[in-house]
Amino acid sequence: MYYSPFASIWIILYYLIAFLFYNAAIILELVGLWFTYRKMGLPGWKGIIPFYSSYVLFEKLWDKKMFWRVIIYLCISFGVSILGSVLMIIGAMNAASEAVNIILIALGVSFEISSVVLAILTIVIMFRLYKKMAHAFGLKDAWAWGLLFIPYVMLPIIGFNKNIIYYGPVNQV
Repeated sequence: MYYSPFASIWIILYYLIAFLFYNAAIILELVGLWFTYRKMGLPGWKGIIPFYSSYVLFEKLWDKKMFWRVIIYLCISFGVSILGSVLMIIGAMNAASEAVNIILIALGVSFEISSVVLAILTIVIMFRLYKKMAHAFGLKDAWAWGLLFIPYVMLPIIGFNKNIIYYGPVNQV
């Protein structure tokens, strides 16, 4: 089979462009976090440290206990997912009788489903946090969806827009 060097160049170019866009999105999000945290009266550096920035956001807008709940849910979700995958692999390897294999695969699938449920629960908690963040800046609920799905766009808007002012936590969410 013949492979064109021209096609290889296009493939390399595609991955290079994707790499650049991905890194640009990360940089935009970090810069947005820096300026958003400064607007909230916090040092900007607290916004760019992984995990700690979320901890500070939970502490400022909601409750530190919710941060730890999210971390626990994610750890359990990750562990249950790995356990489910291992059970399904063992069940698919025909190491025991057919009935045992079916039970192992069914257990693995149920573990994977419970992992997805925990991940969805985590997303719901994060959405509620972003809703609190939007309200703290005097913004509508739709901003929470933007913060959840496109933070690399929404955070720089909040951080750089002079018309968006931080009012402080609102307890109505």
